[in-house]
Amino acid sequence: MGLILKFILISIALSWIFSSLLRFFLKSKFKVFINKVNEAQQEETRKQRKEGEIKVDYIPKNQNQKTSNNIQAGEYVDYEEVKE
Repeated sequence: MGLILKFILISIALSWIFSSLLRFFLKSKFKVFINKVNEAQQEETRKQRKEGEIKVDYIPKNQNQKTSNNIQAGEYVDYEEVKE
C-alpha cells in the first residue's frame, strides 16, 4: 500500500513540475512571437503612404522630354479635302 501511495505522490509532483516548466516555456515563446508580430505590423504602418502624399523613388538623370516641337515620328504632310 505504501508503494502505491509513493508512486501516486511522485507522479503528481512530476506532473506539476512538468506543467510549470511547460507553461513558462510557452509563455516566453508566445511573448517572442507577439513582439515579432507587433514589429512587423509597425513596419507595415510605416511603409503605408498617407492620402495625398507623394513619394518619388527614382529620378532619371537624363530626361528626354517629348514636346510638340520635338516629335520625330515622320514628315508632316498637308492635305486638302477633296469633294466628289
